[in-house]
Amino acid sequence: MVGTTLITGATGTVGSEVAKQLSLAGQRVRAAVHSTTRASHEKLKGVELVEIDYNKPGTLLAGFKDVDKLFLVTPASSEAAEIATNLVNEAEKGGIRHIVKQSIIGADSGLDVAHLRLHRQAEKIIEESGIPFTFLRPNDFMQNFVNFYGPAIKKKCFLYTRRRCKG
Repeated sequence: MVGTTLITGATGTVGSEVAKQLSLAGQRVRAAVHSTTRASHEKLKGVELVEIDYNKPGTLLAGFKDVDKLFLVTPASSEAAEIATNLVNEAEKGGIRHIVKQSIIGADSGLDVAHLRLHRQAEKIIEESGIPFTFLRPNDFMQNFVNFYGPAIKKKCFLYTRRRCKG
């Protein structure tokens, strides 16, 4: 029997690609979105959409119905730990058997950097739940070079040189 994976952050770059690839591989995928009417249906073809609100446990539990795996992308927010707590608590109630958490390289470094600390807090919440897990800790994504560094590259302004940006 093929299980179902719930994808949070499903309208984002990583979440939508995970949903697409799992769907293409014949997996059942449910995409957690804030609004099914506003979600990009083009990005999520062949994927069931479910509305959830991270702060409303009832919507989370409904999202976990008949789901056995969770791909967890927490938003870049000071509330990431609370969101992870809500999701993991409802995942336990919903019978989730495995959580894959999109984290960040250095989350376990002990450095007191907000972004790292928030990811590590979410990881600890998952570890303490007892649900089997996988943490993905990428360093960067290639699309970041185009999306974030592209304008500087086009201006021939490089971050690691002494040359000044023109215009």
